[in-house]
Amino acid sequence: MNIILRELDKEKFKKIVVEWLNGDNIIQGCYTNFKDVVTDTIIQTISEIVEKDDWNLQYFTKEESEKLFNTFMQNSEIEIRLIKQIDEINYAFDDVVVEFDFSEIEKKEIAEIYLDKILNDYQYLDRCFLDSLEEIDIDLIAEFLSDEIYGLLSPDDIKAKFREKIEKIISNE
Repeated sequence: MNIILRELDKEKFKKIVVEWLNGDNIIQGCYTNFKDVVTDTIIQTISEIVEKDDWNLQYFTKEESEKLFNTFMQNSEIEIRLIKQIDEINYAFDDVVVEFDFSEIEKKEIAEIYLDKILNDYQYLDRCFLDSLEEIDIDLIAEFLSDEIYGLLSPDDIKAKFREKIEKIISNE
C-alpha cells in the first residue's frame, strides 16, 4: 500500500488549530504552531486511511514528526511503519510510503486557514506573539506571521489578505 496525499481536509485542519489554541488558552501556554498543527493533521489523515484496513500508525517521535513536516514542505515521500494485531500475542508490521503532492495553492490555503484562526484569537496572539515584539506595526506582524508559516505566504501576501484584522489588532494595543 502506498499513500498519496494531495490535500488536507480543511474542516479537520480548522478544528485541530482551534483545539491547539483552546489548550493554550486554558494553560496560558504558547504551544500552538503551524508545524505541529500541520503534522497533527497529516498523522490523523494517514491514520484514518490505514485504519480502514485494520492497521495503526506506530508512534511518531519528535524527530519523525519533524521529518514528516519537512517531507510535506518539500513534496517528497517518507516511509512510515504500520502495526496490526493479528491475535492476542502476534502483531504484523508493514512499511508504507507516503508521498506528498500538494500544490502551492493548497499549501497557501492551509497557511491562510492557520493565520485566520490565529488572528481571531486575540488572547493567544497577545500572549504569544505581540508580547515578544519590541514594536507593533503591520509590517513587523506580517513578517513575523510569514516566518510562523515558513514563508508559504509572503509578508505582502499576509498584509493583502489580513490587513483589516492586523490593523484591528494594532488599534487594540
